[in-house]
Amino acid sequence: MKRLLVLVVALSTIGLGTVSTAQAQGAGRPGVTATEIKVGGLSSPMSVLNVPYADGFDGVNAYFDIINKKGGVYGKKLKLVAQLDDLGSPSGNIRAARSLVEEKKVFAVMPVMTNSFAGSAYLASKNVPTFGLNIDAGWCGTSTEHRAIEDAIAAGKYDELCNRSTLFGEKGSFICFSCGQIAPAYIALQKGVKRAALFTYTHSSSAACAEGTRAGFKQYGIDLVYEDTSLEFGFSDVSADVQALKDKNVDFVATCMDFGGAFKISQGLKQAGGTGVTFYAPEGYRESTIKKYGSQLDGWFFGLGFVPWQSKVLPAGTKAYLKAMKQKGITPSEQSQAGWINANMFVDGLLKSGKDFTQASVVDAINSFTAFSANGMIPPQNWSNGHGPDTQACTAYVEAVNGKFVPRFGKPGQPLVCFPDNPRPPTLDDPYYLPAKTGTTTTTSAGS
Repeated sequence: MKRLLVLVVALSTIGLGTVSTAQAQGAGRPGVTATEIKVGGLSSPMSVLNVPYADGFDGVNAYFDIINKKGGVYGKKLKLVAQLDDLGSPSGNIRAARSLVEEKKVFAVMPVMTNSFAGSAYLASKNVPTFGLNIDAGWCGTSTEHRAIEDAIAAGKYDELCNRSTLFGEKGSFICFSCGQIAPAYIALQKGVKRAALFTYTHSSSAACAEGTRAGFKQYGIDLVYEDTSLEFGFSDVSADVQALKDKNVDFVATCMDFGGAFKISQGLKQAGGTGVTFYAPEGYRESTIKKYGSQLDGWFFGLGFVPWQSKVLPAGTKAYLKAMKQKGITPSEQSQAGWINANMFVDGLLKSGKDFTQASVVDAINSFTAFSANGMIPPQNWSNGHGPDTQACTAYVEAVNGKFVPRFGKPGQPLVCFPDNPRPPTLDDPYYLPAKTGTTTTTSAGS
């Protein structure tokens, strides 16, 4: 009887040990098997904005392919098991985010390529490592929380942080939409223009961009003589705006819209005889765009948060990305590159966590990075100071010239034009340049 009791206890102990191990694997290791690490992502359709958000999947898959050919991570292959469509709606975004966690049971969510990120609160509450294209306040917190950080910056306080430390945007988790934008003002100053106009949609993100553009013009002495912030997606009649541009002798137009909307205004102005006007667009840097419109885009400038693909000297990360796209027959895009950067960051986090990685350890590992740059593709991101205001503002500029994108304003091998941020300088007369060269000293990027 005693022997039977001992045997039962022993078996129970073995069983408990087995359950404990399984629980350890399940707690913080969903989607991890003996051979795979499963992730899943979501995107918005091109729809009205005509932005190829789904390209982000191409970037993730391309980076995973390279890692998998080398044996994966700790002998496990990386697999993108779900590519969901959020239908371009907040409710669809939330449903897709829940599906990835509760039905697909992925280890991490990537890429999130959406025009709004309503599912961010859910993913943050589940502490799921999440990576994607940051164009929405949801990467930082609620709209109220995000605005509170912007208000703190306006008051000269730069140490407020985002609440969502498990969310990693390719350009950081915080964007100060209402802060004075440097890029439009810098282009205007470099071109010596005198009279600017601003066009935006009524959508909240476009309106926030308008606030920042307006503030940047005011801060750096650009005369804003005309605004139209009443445009809706898909607008067609630009006659009144075009006449106003001509009447006010506008020589610089900044937009907070997709490329298609900005192009309508540009074409309307040219058809009405308006020439010599410089255009700035935050979106539209695509080979398909320059090939389609060619010299019709002469005089257009685009501001980029990464090294342009046309740079004569390319960093290792950009070379690898462009090579992978070429091998797969895929035209490069900002969205696929963002997916590539997301995958790079994720893999770096896994490697730093060690073979017994969990979701929490991967998040902690990435939040310890002090200079993540995806092998030189982007300005160094210092995640160790938390998710909040940065200490530098860097932009690479390209101009459309005779059907080609041409890098502008940077230095050879250093296309990123940078200024200290939070606080920002009183003038834009003294930039520094990245990627840094040996022996140079620059401001280090802080809490991204």
